[in-house]
Amino acid sequence: MIAGLGFGTNTLSAAVTRSTAELTALCVAMGGKPETIAGLAGVGDLMLTAFSSQSRNQRCGQRLVKGEPIEAILQDMTVEGVATAPVAVAYADMCGLELPLFRTVDDLIAARITPKTAMERLMGRRLRQEDKDEMVQARLHRLLTRADQVGRFRNNGKSFVMLGS
Repeated sequence: MIAGLGFGTNTLSAAVTRSTAELTALCVAMGGKPETIAGLAGVGDLMLTAFSSQSRNQRCGQRLVKGEPIEAILQDMTVEGVATAPVAVAYADMCGLELPLFRTVDDLIAARITPKTAMERLMGRRLRQEDKDEMVQARLHRLLTRADQVGRFRNNGKSFVMLGS
């Protein structure tokens, strides 16, 4: 999408960096390890999507920003990101994570926003330590989820969270 809107490698690199932080936060919040995202399943896949013209996700994004409807694109090819975008947003909601890039991609695929609005939304975000903020949120969610699971296990399925010692 970024290249299709006329932006260059610097903008693409910033998007990849933000995407990695969002992906890591979601992984941790769902109980995964940050190292998973550092490998082929995370950054490796993200690099292919971002930098390879062979990526169906990238080709889909290029066509979307040119105004082609998602239904027409999906008649030509299967695009993994189209199915996973709303799922990622649903999990982000369950975990209380903001994940602006994930949400913007989902909104664009679902035609709730235009490509121009998508870029304005992402480029207009204030600078901050998003990765740190998201990771704190993700770890807190994971901690509370584990405490809830332990409580249910020890209490015959009744859910509770014990705070303090």
